[in-house]
Amino acid sequence: MNEYDKYMQLTTRERILGYDIEIYEEDAFVVFKNLDKSIYAIFHNDFTGLRELVHTSTIFGYNNYFYDDIIVSAMMDCWTPEQLKRLNDDLIVRREKKYPSKHIHSLDCFQQIDVSKPSLKKIEANKGVSIEESPIPFDIGRKLTPAEYEKALGYCCYDVDQTIDIFFDRFEEYFLVKKMLVDMKPSLPPNAYRWNTTTLSANVLVDKPTTKWSTIRVPEELLELVPIDVRHMWETKEKGTITIREFDNDIAFAFGGAHSANVKQKKFNNVRLKDVTSLYPNIIVNFNILGSATEVFRGIKDERARIKHTEPVRQEALKTIINSISGLLKSEYSLLYNPKASVTMCAIGQIVLYDLGKRLAPTCTIVQLNTDGVAFVPHTDDYKYICEQWEKDHNFQLEEDFYEVLIQKDVNNYIAKKPDKILPDKTVKKGSIKCKGSDVNNYHKDAWKKPNITRVVDIAIVDYLLYGTPVLDTMLENLDKPHLFQYVLHTGGTYDGTFDTEGNQYNKVNRVFATKKGDFCVYKKKGETLAKFPNAPSTMYLWNGECSELEGFGKIVDLNHYYDILIKKLEKWE
Repeated sequence: MNEYDKYMQLTTRERILGYDIEIYEEDAFVVFKNLDKSIYAIFHNDFTGLRELVHTSTIFGYNNYFYDDIIVSAMMDCWTPEQLKRLNDDLIVRREKKYPSKHIHSLDCFQQIDVSKPSLKKIEANKGVSIEESPIPFDIGRKLTPAEYEKALGYCCYDVDQTIDIFFDRFEEYFLVKKMLVDMKPSLPPNAYRWNTTTLSANVLVDKPTTKWSTIRVPEELLELVPIDVRHMWETKEKGTITIREFDNDIAFAFGGAHSANVKQKKFNNVRLKDVTSLYPNIIVNFNILGSATEVFRGIKDERARIKHTEPVRQEALKTIINSISGLLKSEYSLLYNPKASVTMCAIGQIVLYDLGKRLAPTCTIVQLNTDGVAFVPHTDDYKYICEQWEKDHNFQLEEDFYEVLIQKDVNNYIAKKPDKILPDKTVKKGSIKCKGSDVNNYHKDAWKKPNITRVVDIAIVDYLLYGTPVLDTMLENLDKPHLFQYVLHTGGTYDGTFDTEGNQYNKVNRVFATKKGDFCVYKKKGETLAKFPNAPSTMYLWNGECSELEGFGKIVDLNHYYDILIKKLEKWE
């Protein structure tokens, strides 16, 4: 299969095209590009032939399900630029709900991208590329000059290129998985490909709403393993947390996974991690959490286990169904909505994990409990027998991992490193590093979809804690990578825009760095009030071009600003 055919798995239409739209008072145009970013077609004010192109293509954009598809539908009916501008304002300004043509077959790179729902500009900022806005104002009240049109067209083409990058990034992990989910249920309606994976997962499992439970159904012998007030919380409340201190851990019982962290130590050597294999899926099967849908779920779980290492994309689709259950049980819009079943599943998970920690504690130092695993330092080999007995008692299986060092601020912020390996040629392969938590999440790579700010801080924290690398050395070594120091500032729609103290207006999304030079700063403006961006530097250097083109960065950046952040964060780790 060649590269193009790989992507054509998503559609039965003739081609796949990325696209974007720009709308002005007297000008409207749409740009379609091939996957190699070459221009396939441009329609400017004259939309003859657009209907045939759309009907024979699968098109994709960014947030096109809520905007571009609707505009294109009107273009296919040969609306004038003036009509399209009114439709644009209906959608953006007046936030009216409109629907696209049923004949458009499209994919949306924005769909389920992240809980933060980043704009395309924010993703571009996260990548470190240019985030300059269109040089032609969208409220221009006349026809564009040829030069203005060329500039606006270039801006549009750039956004299509960035959207194509996002499409490639999400092809296997999202679009291909979603296509497989649709194919699993031939009876789904024709527009099912537009549904999100959560909705698709529910519809693969059931055809109608399941019966809701009136009470939780945790076996009595399990409830007896936790304090009475914890049991009472689960039986009578819908939210809340009860924390107890046991085996030097603050253990939080709530309505999600089990969480605890050792309160006496931050750093541990030779740590064993016992993960419960498929904890929630096995609870669902063992305790009939899904009622009539449990057997269908069992088949999906077993099939995924069978093909896990042979059919990577199909197993990912099945995994998507499996992992969606927690959310589906809590969603009132889901066919599987069953809050008491959700509490039952989560309570059982917390109880059995707590029981494992309690059994291990007499001969081990418990480092943490975290949803489906217990991390601990054994003092004897007794932990092996204890784990075997726990497996028999609860009908679960455990998988073991090993870290030569684990450093934690708390249960949701930790660094764990596996041992180095000596290869046959005597070279040393460094052990992999697992990072979790807002302080260290971005250690390994840039985050496109999630906030990607001051990544140099993450790198410096991990390298200092694991290897003793001075934080200043880390910052100096990375001065050739300005995007590691960036702040991405986003002004939301509830504000009038981004302004400085002189009244100058800037982009909705801006990239800034802490600097010692000058006193420049931008703010979110509402009415006459200027509001600071949380955690942003008070003196800024603004750069919305390509980070790689920023010259003399070492003379611009205020390293003291980042150093102070580092020291404050490190104090909580040590």
